[in-house]
Amino acid sequence: MDRKEFIKNEINQDPMDPFNHYLLAIEYQKEGSIKESFDLFEEIITQFPDYVATYYTYSNALLASEEEDKAEKIIRKGIEEAEKKGAAKALKELKQLLELNF
Repeated sequence: MDRKEFIKNEINQDPMDPFNHYLLAIEYQKEGSIKESFDLFEEIITQFPDYVATYYTYSNALLASEEEDKAEKIIRKGIEEAEKKGAAKALKELKQLLELNF
């Protein structure tokens, strides 16, 4: 079983664990399936808005794809969620990403 299939199996076993969805989005990104990766990142943000790691990774991928407007929206939403959750490290990283790019 390859890595992607293993992660999909994990999602089937526990669909409410955002980490596995996040890993799958990264796998799609690694293989160059950008649309699938972005679709999955959007799904994670919708279903698990407090899974703050998604915002940083997704916004970086958007910046690499020259989708600056969308990246800025995702960063700002991530900052909101990190503040709500009290995720100090994620908040700092997202604020730095915002400052560096906008």
